[in-house]
Amino acid sequence: MHNISIDKEPMYDDWTLELIDTQQVEDLIAALIKYCVRLEKQVVNLRCRVNRLTPNNQPKPYPELHSNIYQVFYGYEAYSKFEHLFKPYDL
Repeated sequence: MHNISIDKEPMYDDWTLELIDTQQVEDLIAALIKYCVRLEKQVVNLRCRVNRLTPNNQPKPYPELHSNIYQVFYGYEAYSKFEHLFKPYDL
């Protein structure tokens, strides 16, 4: 009797490998979006702090806390492919 070695690695077809690759790309983009959202919140919190520390007789440095910190990516050709990843954050 021959001892047949069975490969323990799972077998994937090209379609499955492409799905795995696509999911990995989406996971990376989602993580980058989450990171950006956290950074934006930090910037807003820091601006609030600076405004609070500004003496009352001086104008607040950041009257509009959310101004000029957001970047939009609509102009990129691949945006529509990943648009669903941006929706939870209402960017």
